[in-house]
Amino acid sequence: MIRRQDSPTLVVIGTGSLARAVCVALARTPAAQGPGQVHVLGRDSRRAASVCYLARAEAALCRVPRRFTPGDLDADDAVLKEHLEALRPATVLVCASWHSPWERDRTPSAWTRLLDRCGFAATLPLQAAVALRVGRALQQEEFQAQLVNACYPDAVNPLLYRLGLPVVCGVGNGTLVTASVEAALGPAARRGLRVLAHHRHLHRPDRPDEEARVWLGNHELGGVGQLLSQQRGVPREALNPVTAHTVARLLTALHGGPELRTAVPGPQGLPGGYPARVSRRHVALDLPAGLSRSDAVAYNERLTFAEGVRIDADGDVHFAPSVQEALRPHLPDLCDGFRGTQTEWAAARMWQTAQTLRRREDPEDAVRVRASAGMQR
Repeated sequence: MIRRQDSPTLVVIGTGSLARAVCVALARTPAAQGPGQVHVLGRDSRRAASVCYLARAEAALCRVPRRFTPGDLDADDAVLKEHLEALRPATVLVCASWHSPWERDRTPSAWTRLLDRCGFAATLPLQAAVALRVGRALQQEEFQAQLVNACYPDAVNPLLYRLGLPVVCGVGNGTLVTASVEAALGPAARRGLRVLAHHRHLHRPDRPDEEARVWLGNHELGGVGQLLSQQRGVPREALNPVTAHTVARLLTALHGGPELRTAVPGPQGLPGGYPARVSRRHVALDLPAGLSRSDAVAYNERLTFAEGVRIDADGDVHFAPSVQEALRPHLPDLCDGFRGTQTEWAAARMWQTAQTLRRREDPEDAVRVRASAGMQR
C-alpha cells in the first residue's frame, strides 16, 4: 500500500490530446513511482471525465492502483485558487492554451493563414494565458507546488519566470527531440546523450547552423538532421504518444522516481531546451564539457528570435520584424510587442482578432473546399 506521505498529487490542466496521452502514459507507470493521485481539470467536465475513464481503464489493465479524478477548471481565479489549495498538488502540469497547434490542419481559416505568415511564436499570448492563471494561483499558496508547462515552454517559460511564477520547466519539444535521437542512435545513446534543442527543431531549420546539437558524453555528433528525419516525417499530433511517455518519465522523476537525464524546455526560465538532470523537485542543467551556460542560452535566444519573439530581462515581449509586419494590419496595438504584465490583455486582444478571422472565408481555403467537393461528385 502507498502511504499518504509517499503519494503526491498531480493536477493536469487540460483535456486535449496531449493531456489524454499523458494520463494514459501515467496509467502504465508503476505505482511505486511518480504521483499517486492525478486530478484532471478542464472547462468541459465531460471531457475531463472521459480522460479519467481512459486512464483508469488503462491502469486497471496494467494493474497500477493510480487514481484519476476529473474536475472543473473554473473561469474564476479565486475559485481556481481555492480548488488548488484543497487539492494541495506537488506539481501542476498545464496542457491547455487558447490556441491549439492542430487548428491549422483541422479548421483552416484566415486566422491560420495569418499564422502561416507570422510563425507559431506570434501565438505567445494565447499559449501563456492559462499557465499564467495557474502560476498566479500557485504563487499565492503555501504548499509550494511546482508548475510544469507544456504550452510553447521555450518562450512561455521565460515570460512566466520573469513574472515571478513558480515554473520549474517545460515538457515536449526538447524531450521529444531527445527521444527521437535515442531511437535513431540505438544502444549508442546510452553513453551519456546530451541534446541542446529548441521548439524550432521539431521541423528542419532554414540554416544548417541552426540545427539541434547532440553530444555523446562530451563528443559532439554531426549529421543531426539525419537523426531527426524520421521524427520530422511524422504528423505532429501522431507524435503525442511518444511525447506523453517522455512527460510521464519526467513527472515520475520530479515526484521522487529514478533520476532522469534528458533535455527539457524552459528550465529555470531559460529560453529553448537544454540537457538536464531531473530528480525530486529539481531540474539541473547537464551541459557537456566545453559548452558554457551563457553560450547555450545565447544559442537558444537566437533560435527563439528566429522563430519570431524575444523575452527581455524585464519579462517584456518583443516580436521580430517579420511578425510585426504580418500582425500590423490586424493587431496594430499589439504587433510591436507588449509588457509581460499585460499578457492577459494581449491574449484577450489576440483572441478577439482570431475569432473575427476564423469567421472570415479565406480565398485559398474556399478554393480547396470547392475543389474537394467537385472531386467527390
